[in-house]
Amino acid sequence: MLRIFAGVLMKWTFFFLCLCSTVTLFARPQALNQLVYEIRDPKTDAAHFRYALEKIGEYLALEVLEELSKEELAVKTLTGGQALHVLVNEDPVLVTILRAGLPLNYGVHTVFPNAEVGFFAMSRNEETLQPLVEYISLPNLKDRTVILSDTMLATGNSLIGALKAIEPHQPKQIYILAAIASQPGIDNIYWYNPKIKIIAAAIDATLNESGYIYPGLGDAGDRSFGKKHHTR
Repeated sequence: MLRIFAGVLMKWTFFFLCLCSTVTLFARPQALNQLVYEIRDPKTDAAHFRYALEKIGEYLALEVLEELSKEELAVKTLTGGQALHVLVNEDPVLVTILRAGLPLNYGVHTVFPNAEVGFFAMSRNEETLQPLVEYISLPNLKDRTVILSDTMLATGNSLIGALKAIEPHQPKQIYILAAIASQPGIDNIYWYNPKIKIIAAAIDATLNESGYIYPGLGDAGDRSFGKKHHTR
């Protein structure tokens, strides 16, 4: 079932997207809300934009952490006593799409510092809004949890292009993390594969005629790293 996880994170709650693709808005973490405001604000410079995305990536990754497999371990402390703790016993594989996904993925990597990381490079046909996959570098994915992060889940086409390359490697579960997701993009991924789990910091209702999320924040790659003048 495709859904935006409404997990409790330090008594905070995210958005929940139910199967019928309607959105119920719960009380969001105030810190996360302020970070989303910062990345939307045109006055935010590139350094602060990237930093805000990294922090958003940390929040979203903590939600995934709650879902991973765990085991109970005992630790003997300096007092001689023993304490039992339930700890995550798997390292997910992180995957992101260049360029815009990098800051969000940095934040995810902070939560999972030992995780291997894969990368996609894609370009988009501005007329059809379909992606062209130009580069793929992936670790072993078989029977592993994959966290695919991209700052903007707009049409969903680029992420579906990445999913088509990831799924043949038989991962155990795939999560998509996005700072801002559009409802059409969420629906697109749901119809492609309803088993994909999506976690987003914010959901916007529509796309503009260029396929950008509206109101969104603009081009996340340009805002992170500067405008492109030469591409190959």
